[in-house]
Amino acid sequence: MKRIVIYALMISGASLVFSCDGKKDEEAAVTQTEGTTGVQELKQTTLAFVESEHEFGDINEGEFGKHEFVFKNTGTEPLYVRDAKASCGCTTPEWTKDTIPVGGEGKILVQFNSSGRPGDFHKTVTVLANTEPEATVITITGHVIAKEKDISGPYIKDAN
Repeated sequence: MKRIVIYALMISGASLVFSCDGKKDEEAAVTQTEGTTGVQELKQTTLAFVESEHEFGDINEGEFGKHEFVFKNTGTEPLYVRDAKASCGCTTPEWTKDTIPVGGEGKILVQFNSSGRPGDFHKTVTVLANTEPEATVITITGHVIAKEKDISGPYIKDAN
């Protein structure tokens, strides 16, 4: 008798779980359908950077390298930059969030943190916008001059 009750509870619990999942799927489908009808697709345009690469030259370790990339909406539709993704956590982009009218300009400030990164560097930022192609890549390069390391301490013998 106990087995029958346990099996009955397991079956009813399983059917409850599956019936809830089905409702969630139906609700998600309705939400997606409703959501897409209200979204206006952005028309594609074009953009052109004044320069797509910047060479910092030598930077002392621990300093921040900053450069502002300027771009122009060269298309026939308003331009919207939806994201700018850096290739590394040491590089941070900030960009114009407003819609840029035809002929208007926008900016992307790229900041490079050289702390703990001695040597040559080559970093990219991928700019995503309502353009064809969607992604445009800008690049920063340079050389980080390493800090002098303090090698004094009890483990170093005096020359005297």
